[in-house]
Amino acid sequence: MPVFSVVIPAYNNSRYLPECVHSITSQSFRDLEVIIVDDASTDDTYVTMQQLAAEDERVILLRNDDNSGTLTTRQHGVTASHGDYVLLIDQDDELAPGALASLHAYAQEHPADIYHYGVRVDAATNAARDAAAGMTNFLTPMPRTLQGEQILATQFAQQDGFDWHVHHKMFRGTLARRAYTMAPHTRLLLSDDLYMCFVIDALADSYAAIPDSPWYVYHLGRGETLGSQLTLDAFSTLAARDAKALRLINAFVAAHSEDIHRSDWDARVADVRDRLIEHTMNEWQDNLPASDKPTGLDRALRCWPPDAVCGELYRYVRDYAYAYLVADDRGSDSSQRNREQALHYLRLAQDIEHRYAEPSSVRNDHYRALKAIAMQHLTDSGLVSRPANAPQPKTEPDTESASVPRHHSPITVLRSLFERIAYHRTSN
Repeated sequence: MPVFSVVIPAYNNSRYLPECVHSITSQSFRDLEVIIVDDASTDDTYVTMQQLAAEDERVILLRNDDNSGTLTTRQHGVTASHGDYVLLIDQDDELAPGALASLHAYAQEHPADIYHYGVRVDAATNAARDAAAGMTNFLTPMPRTLQGEQILATQFAQQDGFDWHVHHKMFRGTLARRAYTMAPHTRLLLSDDLYMCFVIDALADSYAAIPDSPWYVYHLGRGETLGSQLTLDAFSTLAARDAKALRLINAFVAAHSEDIHRSDWDARVADVRDRLIEHTMNEWQDNLPASDKPTGLDRALRCWPPDAVCGELYRYVRDYAYAYLVADDRGSDSSQRNREQALHYLRLAQDIEHRYAEPSSVRNDHYRALKAIAMQHLTDSGLVSRPANAPQPKTEPDTESASVPRHHSPITVLRSLFERIAYHRTSN
């Protein structure tokens, strides 16, 4: 059995695949297998794979009969692997020289189920160079160890979580194969990373984030146009994928909550739901043209329940209302824009609540909390009237509950940017 199994899903990308594979086969640590899985490419990808296999007997070729998406393609490769450890690499990225030797040395000293290592971002365009530093920051893990239930509870937390991508992580082989065997045979792209991280976290006993480990080379800007706006169809696909990931997670919990014992399944699913709908609605807010936003909102509501969508709208209300509340000059142009935006998103949220008759007893604490603080900021700033029986406002604004505006915080912007890039790189 090899020490490392490196799995590469491939689809219509013969241009960069040799560079990716050679970065692995040229590693100083030689005890490995490279499993390339062709997702029914229509170009010369499989011919390129055959050439790579002829060069090095450690390269193993697999091929899907039909185009099946990233989840099934990775599943095909991982379940066929034999290594003590499994790594997943995207077809146009690389491993840095010495990465496997460094990972092996660290694993020998620090046994764990999941190893999270860092990224070096190589920018291919001027726009990518502008984003590279922030992307590196976003993808570089905070050095720490986590045990048992802490892993899943931390990864999708609102604060101090870690990214939900399966590349630049190394998994114990038995864990990876068990997790991918438990996954359904279904088509899922982009959001399959989040889904599989949830499953792997639920099964894992230990996690280690490695300090000073920029061993995954991420090529930013290869074949993508950064900063471009979404089309309605692309947004609809993205929203549907996010929602499907949540359905699969709910199905996984329903099937395995009795054999995987933990007391916080509801809270962990809620964490994932909140991160997924946040991603969907940030794409709607930041990347759809203004003329497409009304239709885009209706399409989001086809995929997501009204309370989830309204929660995100109230997040925008909260942020804009807070910015207006704490402004030194409420008559300034920027303050007036914040005022208009707060009231605009309030109308959108209330219209959805009216149309769908959202019950006050809905079991979505995130939605209820966001609505409560949004309404607090609106009344504190005088943008809406305070009900006669409402409690008196705080004497100081609640600086912990909002920022100016929080939905454009660096981590959220980078997460959305990364997901946009991943969408283009895996849109097969």
